[in-house]
Amino acid sequence: MQRNSAKSIIFYNGPTDKSSCGYCKKDKSSCSNGLWASSLTVEAYQDMIDRGWRRAGKYCYKSIMDKTCCPLYTIRCEALKFEMSKSQKKVIRRVTTFLKNGECEKNPVHTEQAEREPFMKCEVENIQNHDDKMKIMSTDYLLNEEQSTSDIGSSNDTLEIINEEVSKMDVPLNLNCNSEAQKVPKKVKPGKGADPNLPSSKKKFLRIQKKLAKDPNFVHTISPPEIKLLEEYIAENDSVCTGEDKKLRIKLVKMRSSSNSFEDEYAVYQSYQTVIHGDKIERCSREQFIHFLVDSPLQEEKSNHPHHPGYGSFHQQYWLGDKLIAVGVIDILPKCVSSVYLFYDPDYHHMVLGTYSSLREIHLVRELHKMSPNLKYYYMGFYIHSCPKMRYKAKIRPSYLLCPQKYTWHAIEKCIPKLDNKSYSIFDESDDTEDNDNFTIDHILVLYRGALMPYSTYKIIGHNQDEQIKEYKILIGPKLVRKLIYCIMD
Repeated sequence: MQRNSAKSIIFYNGPTDKSSCGYCKKDKSSCSNGLWASSLTVEAYQDMIDRGWRRAGKYCYKSIMDKTCCPLYTIRCEALKFEMSKSQKKVIRRVTTFLKNGECEKNPVHTEQAEREPFMKCEVENIQNHDDKMKIMSTDYLLNEEQSTSDIGSSNDTLEIINEEVSKMDVPLNLNCNSEAQKVPKKVKPGKGADPNLPSSKKKFLRIQKKLAKDPNFVHTISPPEIKLLEEYIAENDSVCTGEDKKLRIKLVKMRSSSNSFEDEYAVYQSYQTVIHGDKIERCSREQFIHFLVDSPLQEEKSNHPHHPGYGSFHQQYWLGDKLIAVGVIDILPKCVSSVYLFYDPDYHHMVLGTYSSLREIHLVRELHKMSPNLKYYYMGFYIHSCPKMRYKAKIRPSYLLCPQKYTWHAIEKCIPKLDNKSYSIFDESDDTEDNDNFTIDHILVLYRGALMPYSTYKIIGHNQDEQIKEYKILIGPKLVRKLIYCIMD
């Protein structure tokens, strides 16, 4: 990765008032800490999500895990070891069938993990539902590398953070596919061979057992089945071309370069929000779309590899011929691809684009890893064990949850028994603590009235904010707090 001189500038807002929860529907039960990011390096944001933060537009938030009703656990998949499930394979075959003949497979798709939008909708609408009450800081902060001061535009805008979770949730898609009536199994008489209702592999096992019973010296060599990789499924998918109007193209576009297709994206977004989520048309303005799915605090950084797209925020567009049918909003970071949101044309709901786009993004991680060895994870946002619509994430294997206290990663299979017992759990019960930190709050860089200074200097000319600064340092962590610039407004 090529280093640049970008600075990370944030406005820390602290804990928000308790609000209604979009997951469990309880009133005044959800609480989190929040900050606005004017700009962030990709390294800084990587460190933030590894401490439980997540962004929606330029707003970043972190659940107060031991107090909120539905703790949000950061979840990631080790993409290089990704194991495809039968239902995920069915989704890709379903898309391939549609591309070939314009029809879906008749086999029903298990939809428990078919759609991934509900959790992202709740997270984004944490702020989006109240966009009419917010005024977003849009001043550009230019820091001179050779000087310790910066010009900062004056603004009377205030930062009003409203932390009310969405009150409605999407319902998993029930595909309208024909299913054959169940046939009554025939009774098998003794001595008639293996039960025909058993899977073929079971029948084979029974035959081998019989031969072993008759001849103890019988040796049977079983060849391990060939495992088809995700890349092979994707390659078959991409090779289908029955005409230009049915050719599926995946286009990765830098966030700031998506203006050429802005109207196409906005039309899909507006249709998705109104049809799939039932939003009123006035809640789907261009301003909201830009604030939460186009604006990003991440600074673009180039890669040393000539074919690497670089780092920052991107839109992964899905084109069917010349028609845009879906957009996945993602962040490409030093260690991962982080999923932000997905919206699609409701007319293509049958393609199960929630699952399909997740598989595409895992595939993207594996491709980028060839050019950037440290990039090997797929971050899926948050996992809420008490929310049934989140359970599909646990089936994207292998996946890991972030310990909310030690910030270490743990296999989700080992975490689930603890979460079954208690919604807020510590996965790392070791006595290990973070490295001794001699970086005091007095050393934290502060941007005040256009001047960059240590917090110790600000206290002399400004107001004492020790309690808030200490809270901020704990939430950000001793490593990252050295990299961020804490902006203080009058």
